[in-house]
Amino acid sequence: MPTGPSAAGDFLWMGRLGLAAALVILLLPAAAGAETLICGHPARSRVTVHRDSRVIAAFTVAEAVSVAERSRGLMHCPALEAGTGMLFVYADARPRVFWMKDTQIELGIVFIAADGRIADIKRGLPQRLTRIRSKGPARFVLEINYDEARDLQVGDLVDRSATGAATRSSPPQKE
Repeated sequence: MPTGPSAAGDFLWMGRLGLAAALVILLLPAAAGAETLICGHPARSRVTVHRDSRVIAAFTVAEAVSVAERSRGLMHCPALEAGTGMLFVYADARPRVFWMKDTQIELGIVFIAADGRIADIKRGLPQRLTRIRSKGPARFVLEINYDEARDLQVGDLVDRSATGAATRSSPPQKE
């Protein structure tokens, strides 16, 4: 004769245990290393901005390395979470031109020289076709929420490090 919960109670308990186990099995891969996406792009790097040996800001960024990735950028992105952005990576430093076609959010466009210093910061207004030009050569361009760009200054030093996500071994494509 059984002691403890009834057969129906045993079934419900086993059902809940089974559901919990199934959830753990389904969610474990996500917790263990699922890719973080920034507007549909995988996060690849961490960018840290320094001024006078102090960290001013840090961003987890997707990288636009290929010509196609750089052409698409953050187009059609409805929102950008705080502390995230996109880093455009070029093979050389030269004047850069951006526009906001099909971009739905206001962006801070941070032009970064080959030495890692911020060379220029511009405001990108949504859906504008006006060309946004760097004042001088830039090897990298960081797009972030405009409100976050207000904390940055020309001359700040930008460091880039890979995140846990796979990084590319191929160099940036030339235009």
